[in-house]
Amino acid sequence: MRKISRFFLLIIGFVSIFLIAISSTFSPVLITNSQVKSCSVSLNAIPKISEFFKKLFRGETKETLKPETTYVYLGGFPLGFTISCSGALVVTSSNESASEILPGDILTKIENISVHSAEEILKLINKEEFAGKTIEVELIRGSEVFKTKITPKFDETQKIYKLGLWIRDNAAGVGTVTFIREDNLRFGALGHPVCDIDSGTCLPVLSGNIYKCNIVGVKKGKGGDPGELKGLFLRSGQKLGSLDSNNNFGVYGNFNKDAISKMNLKKVEVAKKDEVQSGKAKIVCAIEGNQPEEYDIEIVKAYFQTSKSNKSMFIRVTDKRLIEKTGGIVQGMSGSPIIQNNKLVGAVTHVFVSDSTKGYGIYADWMIDN
Repeated sequence: MRKISRFFLLIIGFVSIFLIAISSTFSPVLITNSQVKSCSVSLNAIPKISEFFKKLFRGETKETLKPETTYVYLGGFPLGFTISCSGALVVTSSNESASEILPGDILTKIENISVHSAEEILKLINKEEFAGKTIEVELIRGSEVFKTKITPKFDETQKIYKLGLWIRDNAAGVGTVTFIREDNLRFGALGHPVCDIDSGTCLPVLSGNIYKCNIVGVKKGKGGDPGELKGLFLRSGQKLGSLDSNNNFGVYGNFNKDAISKMNLKKVEVAKKDEVQSGKAKIVCAIEGNQPEEYDIEIVKAYFQTSKSNKSMFIRVTDKRLIEKTGGIVQGMSGSPIIQNNKLVGAVTHVFVSDSTKGYGIYADWMIDN
């Protein structure tokens, strides 16, 4: 009997320690001087064992933090941007020795020397050690890097050697800012990549700048013609920050703190993708000047997505004012913030060519951390 009693006492001791451990893990109690006299513990302070195991198997511990809430300055205003490419994008070729080089390839090195512009290429291939000789070039095609050889052609008019490639080493455009993060002033715009108009290749960014922009005209969208916003900005004008990334979810960079301090920007919370619902919403954009306004839309369908896509929502413009002025969604509105329940849920990315009142949007979740 003594052995059995000791056994039960041992079990009771372990259970007590276990309950205390649970209590300290999930409900730490602050004991003040007025509470020292009483060592009783309310049963409400001890969680049920079943709940403990549920949390344990879900990976919820004392250190588990709630998903971080991100706040941003709401965009909706137009942005002018310039891009200098990290490499020279091949548009077409007139050199028979360059048969392996295709439109969309990105020329990055000549004789193992990095090049970024047409000017750099001309200077390099006309140096004494390379002039008139077959040279090795390195290119990127998609995710593949490859090398080939090319023999430059001599231009009798200009008396210099040329590769015989038509290349593009910079770009400029107009889009709409989606957000500027409150914590690091990093911005996101467009919601889709800036691509070369001829090859469709996503332009690789070496550096870039963003500028204040004004919308000076609208080409109204109609069936078969998506329309466009006509923006104007000056490279010698007010610089708002820098641009350093161009990917499938937009262009990104950093806003100048001084520039933001001069803007009257609204601060909003970023919604998680599973918060987005079918129903009423708003888009924010500027269709004249640079002051954004809110317009009514409907999120017809919010798609379940486990991987990133810039077609996350099927949307439809319902605001008669916007339809009257633009026909709905037009080029240049890409990046316009989508607001639902006072949260940023996404951005406009595409318009249906056959019906400019309809288009796609991307979840803010997919844009925010680029």
